[in-house]
Amino acid sequence: MISGLGNPSLTAAVLLAAAALFTAIASAKLGSDRMLIWSRRLLYIFCAAIVLACADLMTALVNSDFHNAYVASYTERALPIGYKIAAFWAGQEGSLLLWALLLAGMSAVAAIGFRKRARTEQAAMLAVLAVVCGFFAALMLFAANPFVQLPVQAVDGHGLNPLLQDPYMIAHPPLLFVGYAGYTVPWAMMLAALIAGRSDNQWIGATRRWLMFSWLFLTVGIVLGAKWAYIELGWGGYWAWDPVENASLLPWLTGTALLHSVMVQQQRGMFKVWNAALIACTFLLCIFGTYLTRSGVVQSVHSFGESVIGTFFLVFLLVCILLSVGVGIARRRLLKGEQPLEDLMTKEGAFLALNVLLVLMTLTTLVGTVFPLISGVVLDEPVSVGAAFYNKAVIPLALVLLALMSAGPLLTYGKDAAKVLGRGLIVPGFAAIVAVTAAVNMGVTNPWALVCTAVAAVAVFAVAVALVKSVRQRGLIHDDESPLIAAARVIDGSHRRYGGQAIHMGMIMLMVGVAGSSLFSVSETFQLRAGESGTLGKYTLNFTDLNETRHANYTAVAAHVTLTGPDGAETTMHPQMRFYDKTEQPSAQVALRSSLGRDAYLTLAGWEEGGKLVAIQAIINPLVAWIWIGGIVMTAGAVFCLLPCLLPEPKPVTAMSHARPTASISLTLAGDGQCMSQTTRTHATLCQEART
Repeated sequence: MISGLGNPSLTAAVLLAAAALFTAIASAKLGSDRMLIWSRRLLYIFCAAIVLACADLMTALVNSDFHNAYVASYTERALPIGYKIAAFWAGQEGSLLLWALLLAGMSAVAAIGFRKRARTEQAAMLAVLAVVCGFFAALMLFAANPFVQLPVQAVDGHGLNPLLQDPYMIAHPPLLFVGYAGYTVPWAMMLAALIAGRSDNQWIGATRRWLMFSWLFLTVGIVLGAKWAYIELGWGGYWAWDPVENASLLPWLTGTALLHSVMVQQQRGMFKVWNAALIACTFLLCIFGTYLTRSGVVQSVHSFGESVIGTFFLVFLLVCILLSVGVGIARRRLLKGEQPLEDLMTKEGAFLALNVLLVLMTLTTLVGTVFPLISGVVLDEPVSVGAAFYNKAVIPLALVLLALMSAGPLLTYGKDAAKVLGRGLIVPGFAAIVAVTAAVNMGVTNPWALVCTAVAAVAVFAVAVALVKSVRQRGLIHDDESPLIAAARVIDGSHRRYGGQAIHMGMIMLMVGVAGSSLFSVSETFQLRAGESGTLGKYTLNFTDLNETRHANYTAVAAHVTLTGPDGAETTMHPQMRFYDKTEQPSAQVALRSSLGRDAYLTLAGWEEGGKLVAIQAIINPLVAWIWIGGIVMTAGAVFCLLPCLLPEPKPVTAMSHARPTASISLTLAGDGQCMSQTTRTHATLCQEART
């Protein structure tokens, strides 16, 4: 029933997007609410058309319909069903269709959520969304069609790239696409607010949840991609500063800056130019990353081959840049800050410094990524920038950034922020000295490791000091609460603050993992016969034998290795070399023993004499597990930011004193995700809390 609906659905989608654009413009020009309603409806129907197209392709993949060229290119009959589903986004055409599906769904949700906005603003947002949706639909219909039919049905498909036959690759690309598609909505909202002439700060608050939602999925996608590289590529690392890896990092950096500066505009009316520029840049960098991935202009294990699609994306990127710059210049008076920056040692000053650091990291990464293109124009041969450049240029900036973030919980707004920060840093500073001293006594002398230790100590104790202070302040008001209940209500009363601090803690954990594995990793390749052993650090490897097993679509040759750890515990590990039926290139499958302290990472590098002599590459990676733990904590913090307040506040009790009593006051910051409910005892107390 669904088969054959792909191309008609794409054709309908292009027409629907064009009609949605026309009706949105007409509603603004004619002042017609009816046209506005039809523009929304057309976007809903566009979403339905893309869903039908996706259902057609998924049915063909699952049923191994080798009339379809895409199915024949990326699947085979013996491919497990999970990877047949993952083949949907394994190829260029299918991944674009997935992006179009996510974009259509988010556009429909945005249209529903903003249907009560003013006509001009709503029409402008719908028009921008219709343009982006229409671009993707037209791109697939005319340049990257996933429904091209073969003249003769193939007997079997070419199979899926062995590197993609991994569980992490089932989840990694879709999560990245959710982040990419999600950043389209804030861009459309920003343009709409400027076109409508809005000078208030309410619209930026409305973008916050979209920004956090997109950042969350982009973060998870990047972390899962790093995990995939770690266990699938067989080189013992998780980030190689590959151009396509960098392409996903670029919007993440600007998106991270956005999450901080948005708060300043909401609460202080500042950084309006920053926010407008960052919103535009984040969306544009998503499109730029797609251009890099699909144009073939850079070489990467992640990228697709050279394609005309890159030209379409480049033209679309230029149009979006011109639109963003043009609207920004035309409405620049709306982006004037409401008050000046009082002091660099305030929270807004710290956010400005954080933004500058993130933008510098973005520009450095961008220059390194496109340097082969630039050098190719000037020189006969393009010159690539290696990991050493990024390690020297970006990582020091990242450490400064994390140091700034570690003091974040102690920062406040206003002129007295420097004094408050100085008092608050006493305990974290002492903790950093103790931690560094302990590390030196344990034999750690690397300066980068000691800096990371100090930053981590400051971050942990800054959060603890800030939380204890808030709990004590609440205890002065609610003296009948236990400290645990008070702490729970303090945390629940400010999801954005404490969710953000959890994200910072996750980033510190990730930094610890990166520092440990980068600075203290050791490796060696052993050539062993059956019964022979090798020693690496405090680990001993004993090779037993080599055997061969047959699976659904590949043959695996596995080495049996007994690993004895520092504690004397033995683990049997089986690094493999897989030979897939549809490709001549073997694929290494690593064996991994992971703990909080270190990973033991084994790869079967080769064998001779019929398997009697094998080469085993062994790597000991300290603290790698903290990268993945940090990713989980960051994810949990972002989810917490998006949740509403959960715990009910106790009923207020008006206290009697010589000072003038006041009633309980409950404040909710709309769109801020931050709930505050405090019972105050005196008018003086209330005024002090309001100033804080």
